[in-house]
Amino acid sequence: MNRRTVRLSMAAAAIALTALGTTGCSSDTAETPSDSPSLVPAGATSSLKPSPTKNSKPSGTTKIVEFKIVQQPKCPEGTAVFRADAVPVIIKWKVTGATGVGLSVDNPELPGSYGNYPASGTETFTFSCGGPVGSVETHTYTITTIGGKQTKRAEVKASAKVMDTGIGGN
Repeated sequence: MNRRTVRLSMAAAAIALTALGTTGCSSDTAETPSDSPSLVPAGATSSLKPSPTKNSKPSGTTKIVEFKIVQQPKCPEGTAVFRADAVPVIIKWKVTGATGVGLSVDNPELPGSYGNYPASGTETFTFSCGGPVGSVETHTYTITTIGGKQTKRAEVKASAKVMDTGIGGN
């Protein structure tokens, strides 16, 4: 075998492995070849072509496909020696038929008061745990669609128990 034959064989194997790796996998989102890293060795060619860029204009009915908390928050606790740090809250969203979302925190009547974001994404928030020890802090996260034919809105709430007042607290 010469070098060109070896490279072509490696490229064919890489393409086959890529195809095998994406079929039969259980995942919430489907991968397309343009989303996957290239497994074709340097110098080899591939028959995969990049997918055309997506149009940023909304089309069809505005829909909130997904809006959920993917990481529950936790307030910090413990002593200076054995301290458990706070865990931030992470939210995730996906909308169709809109160009983006306006995100609000604890202010649902003012869409986008926290900022405007793309049609899908995640955001991490430091969770405020300023209440008295033993109380439960709750924060409301709201998305409002931007740029669609209709305006849709959804909210999720996250809660965490205040465990202590922190290092140096009373």
